[in-house]
Amino acid sequence: MKRWFWISLVWFALAPAFALTPEWREVDVNKDGKTEKVAVTNLADIAFNAQGQIVGWYVKMARATDFKGNYDRAPNLVRAGQTLPGTLEGFQPTRSEFARRDPTNPDADFIARFSDGETTLTYTVHPRFLTIDVDIQSPTPRKLVWTGIGGTDNPITKWLGQGNSQPLNAGQGPAVYVGWQTQKNAGWAIFLRPETPTPISLTLLNGAGIAEVAVPAGSLNLRVYGGANELVRLHVEGFYQLPGVFQPNIWGQISLGLLWALEEAHRLVGGSWVLAILLITLLIRLLMWPLMHQQFKSMAEMQKIQPLIKKIQEKYKDNKEKQQEEMMKLYQEHKINPLGGCLPLLLQMPILFLMYKIMVGYEFGQGFLWIRDLALPDPLYILPILYIVVLLASTWLSAAGNKDALRQGILINLVFAFILFSFPAGVTLYWLLQTVISVGQQWFINKQLGLPLKPAQS
Repeated sequence: MKRWFWISLVWFALAPAFALTPEWREVDVNKDGKTEKVAVTNLADIAFNAQGQIVGWYVKMARATDFKGNYDRAPNLVRAGQTLPGTLEGFQPTRSEFARRDPTNPDADFIARFSDGETTLTYTVHPRFLTIDVDIQSPTPRKLVWTGIGGTDNPITKWLGQGNSQPLNAGQGPAVYVGWQTQKNAGWAIFLRPETPTPISLTLLNGAGIAEVAVPAGSLNLRVYGGANELVRLHVEGFYQLPGVFQPNIWGQISLGLLWALEEAHRLVGGSWVLAILLITLLIRLLMWPLMHQQFKSMAEMQKIQPLIKKIQEKYKDNKEKQQEEMMKLYQEHKINPLGGCLPLLLQMPILFLMYKIMVGYEFGQGFLWIRDLALPDPLYILPILYIVVLLASTWLSAAGNKDALRQGILINLVFAFILFSFPAGVTLYWLLQTVISVGQQWFINKQLGLPLKPAQS
């Protein structure tokens, strides 16, 4: 039973690391007996019907998820029971084309083109982005209808007119963008942005909202974002910069600062994201060096007085109050704060969390050596395995000869290490570099204090 438990745990941790090959598939996504063409990417699956409408826009909670044609429980941005997004007035296509710009390139665009002989409606899906391009070529004026977002009955609607600084919940006339959000700073979002100032009217219908786009004779180009209503992703897609789209909280502001530093480092090192992550890791570590030094020193001092602590525990095992009193005297005598090692460790966790949030939503478009994309997990698990090796060295040093502390540290740290198997490679690289520096710092302090490097024999 235990063996199957561990096999299941390992598989759960490793399964997300397998990348998905972007491709066109034929799937009956809405179970109406007709197959739709689905552009399958690492970020989302977008389904088109024969009329040139979007039947399903299925965003992936984790990159490279393969729905395998089962979309019943997948998040769908298309609102059920409403006019389908991409409905072009009076348009009855007689021809359709579904292709890739370069079938041999996994990053090549998907092209879905529909035509009735005079009017052409073209969608361009970019595998590395959640924004699609909508291009309409029409000899006569038409109206394009784009409906609200699925997942909520009362979405937040936004319409930003030309020359305005803040959006309204409805409007009509030349607009910078229109959009729907399921929540203020979370959930999902759809935004429509014309390439040139275009009359877009947003009218409310049952609280859901319908965007009506006036298509002039000639051509119209729209950029449509559909995905997480999340700071980093909106920044990557070029929508965060629009007024009123997203209002970050304090953690969002810190994320923006960290993201700015990462992008500046990328520019300074000549376009290498690996070197940028290395530079940011060194910078963060330099800023935290005094606190981390105090943490490791406190941990080492605690291990150094363990024999004295054990004597007190044995001597006053029947008197807990006296035991605590004598231990406090011991701490004061050796100038040790028993909680001194906690704060720096706690400070590292929010930074790791923010790095994860940034890298899981960022689009690097770059890998290194055996890793195709830093936003995906390491396909060969080399970085997580290296991290485990370095982590064991760190646990060995922090135990400072205490066999009990060594066993407990290995157990706790290995459970955490398993999580890294599904982390983006960029996050694992960052945390691996941090841990390598920690090991060096620990070794230096242990040597200064004369602590043993081998566990004491029982």
